[in-house]
Amino acid sequence: MAENQRANLARTIFTQYRDHWGLFWRIMIPVVIIAIVLEVVVFFYSTTRTEKYIDGTFPGNVYTTVGNVNTTNGVYPTLSLPKKETSAEPSEPNVSWQLLPIPYFTSTDNAGITWKWGLNFRIFDDSPLILLLLTLCPLSLAVARISRGSTPQASVSLTARDVWRQTGRKFLGVLGASLLFVLVPDAGTYLYLAVLWLVSAYPALHERLSDLALSLYLFSILVLLRCYLLVTLSLYNPCLILENNSIIGIFRRSHTLVSKARLRFFGVYFLTGWIASVFTSVLFGAVLLVFSMFISELGPVRDALSSLRFLTLFIGGDVEVILPQLLSVPATVAILIVKGLIATFFVPIWAILTTHLYLERADAGKEAV
Repeated sequence: MAENQRANLARTIFTQYRDHWGLFWRIMIPVVIIAIVLEVVVFFYSTTRTEKYIDGTFPGNVYTTVGNVNTTNGVYPTLSLPKKETSAEPSEPNVSWQLLPIPYFTSTDNAGITWKWGLNFRIFDDSPLILLLLTLCPLSLAVARISRGSTPQASVSLTARDVWRQTGRKFLGVLGASLLFVLVPDAGTYLYLAVLWLVSAYPALHERLSDLALSLYLFSILVLLRCYLLVTLSLYNPCLILENNSIIGIFRRSHTLVSKARLRFFGVYFLTGWIASVFTSVLFGAVLLVFSMFISELGPVRDALSSLRFLTLFIGGDVEVILPQLLSVPATVAILIVKGLIATFFVPIWAILTTHLYLERADAGKEAV
């Protein structure tokens, strides 16, 4: 029964995305343009500020800013590499591998290659691309209307303008709910940091707990709390746009709908996140390889993504290469645009998934009554 539900859900997501991808992208495109432009602006602004800080703090001009290219996160500046090292002969690229669905672990071998494993399903939270969350509510509205129609022709009159017009009536709710969905699951992180500070501030407490035992214990609680909150609040977008609820009522409603099927929701989200992570790494890796054929600065990426290493992207690998210097402006902008488009591709999938789970649970609740 569970396998049939998963198969039907996957088939529904694929079919609706295939049949209505034009509508979904028209709904998202205004926010996508703003998010990608901000992503580019923030990147160069932060890089300029960092370089000014380095020049002002280190009179001898000892440190510099170099580029970091990653098959999941794109490109971002890496700090504090001594310039005297960059003036010498080029060193071998630093390659990191991150297998996403396995609990976090890291080690460095004698060759200086770091291997990382960890959960990393919200990879765009720390960038302006988080604005894409604002498109979840209009997308959920469109998905709900499409799902209630018996044929594709039933939704032919549905336009992006109509969807945004109705969403605009709840703009403050959409903005507030999206912000809370980002901040609330991260509350455990702030609690974790506070506990670590408390332990370090009181030697007596620090002596009772070893660093390893404390870190493992707190990290386990943090992961469980984060997963619990993400699953519990995951239906906020259809609850907001398809019902009349307050901000608090939205999350209460999501909790009620999820509570009797929490393990199933977690399994569906975990599998979806795994597939999205693998797809992101493979697609981004392929794009970087193509770019490296025309951009000499990306030569180390081509060396790192050899044929055998590229195959590890299909099992969740994440390749990271530290370049000897920052990329040129055109190359950086191109990579940031690709990063934004890949992130945008997955937003309708999440909207279709959560909306159908909402409709399923809401209908089940009506039948129970």
